[in-house]
Amino acid sequence: MSAYKKVMKQIHASEEFKSKMQKEMMEYEQKEKRVFMKNIKLMVGGLVACAVIAVMALTNINNDAELDLTERIVVDNTGPAAKAMINIEGVITEVGEDGLSFTLDNGMEVVVTDKTELGIDGPTAPSKEEQLFEPTFRVGNLIGGFTEDTSADPVTAAVIYTNWNFENPIR
Repeated sequence: MSAYKKVMKQIHASEEFKSKMQKEMMEYEQKEKRVFMKNIKLMVGGLVACAVIAVMALTNINNDAELDLTERIVVDNTGPAAKAMINIEGVITEVGEDGLSFTLDNGMEVVVTDKTELGIDGPTAPSKEEQLFEPTFRVGNLIGGFTEDTSADPVTAAVIYTNWNFENPIR
């Protein structure tokens, strides 16, 4: 403001002009101070927010305690326990004379022995009446099972889980 007063003393201007200019300068300085203070408040607020986020991140990173989910595990004995391993899969295209050997649509020849488990067992298995298993192997039945050695020809089935004809079921 002192620079303004020095200049105004050197200029021979009317009192009206001097009062208008002084009034405008005062308003300008007040507006400028308000904008500057708003910017300062925004910057300080941003720095505080960044500091809070940094502190939260550091406390979470330095938390070396392992997450233990065992308390949250719920066992449902009515649901399936696991997915069965299946490597014998397909539709029967040909059944041997003995009724216990067959060929699948993928060309795999399968032999069922006395040691072959039939159906699904275990604590979560459905009852035998609810399983998709027919009493005989016949052409058109869908087969799902497991063998220890898939490279053998013919393969010996360890388990036959499914033996079902969806178009013409026997039961």
